[in-house]
Order: sequence, then C-alpha cells, then structure tokens
Amino acid sequence: MFLRLLFATFFILVFASCDFISPKNTSLQNLVLLDTIIDYNTVDVYPLLTDCNNCDTNEKQNQCFENELIKKLNKSLKENELKVNHKLIDTIYVDILINNLGEISVSKIHDNQDIIHEIPKFDSILRQSINNLPKAIQPSLKRGIPVNTLFKLPIVVSLKE
Repeated sequence: MFLRLLFATFFILVFASCDFISPKNTSLQNLVLLDTIIDYNTVDVYPLLTDCNNCDTNEKQNQCFENELIKKLNKSLKENELKVNHKLIDTIYVDILINNLGEISVSKIHDNQDIIHEIPKFDSILRQSINNLPKAIQPSLKRGIPVNTLFKLPIVVSLKE
C-alpha cells in the first residue's frame, strides 16, 4: 500500500506541468510595472524642522512643517518695520524650494502690484526673511532618497497706516 502511494506521488510529480508549481510571468511583470510607476507630485516624507520631530503621521508632519514655516516667517517679517500710506490687506504667493540638503530658498515671488506699489522693497525683505529661515533637519524623501520640494505659500499682508 505504501509503495503504491509513493509511486502515485512520484508519477504525479514527474508528469505534472510546471505551470502548477512555478509562478506566472504575468504577475511578475505586473509587480515590476507597479514598482516602476513613480508619482512625482508627492513625497513619502515631508521635510522636517526641529519642532516637528515628534509627529507620528505624514499628514501631521506636513501640517507641522507648514505651521512652523509660517510662524518663523511671520516672526522674521514682523522684525522689519513696514510702513504704508493706505490700509493694505492683500495676499502674495511665494514658491519656496527646500532642496535635497534641507536648505530653504525662494524659487519665485508671484507679483502683486498693490503690495509692490505700497512697499517697493517687499520682495527683498521677503527673500531675506526666507533665506534666514533655519535649515530643515531632514529634506523631503521619495523612496528613501532626499529630493527637492516646492511649496506655494500664501502670505497675507495686513498693514495699517
């Protein structure tokens, strides 16, 4: 009886198709294809500032980064005594680049004629304030590799006469 069972098992193993044992190539090709698709519009890990080191999720880390960046930039801008002839409440947009070394710089300041008319040196003050921001302790990461990240930051300018 044991000999028949052994012979039947051997017969099945020898004459069975390898398709039952080996994985299909199509699933391997799909796996490789999925691994090569990269979304260049998102990062896996947002940049880290010193105060955001304890965030547990990527969303909280991003929110903390943006809040700290705005808070530090606001403090730096308030150190400059800006004077206007008329009450001014307007928004200017700034593209901020955090490079793969964590250095923060201005990529572009989108012109706002009302602000430039009232405060001609605002661009240079804004650039100086951003350049004085502390370096990120970790840049953005995509698949574990440090990458450049561009943020479009709205800055609300609210000044009284």
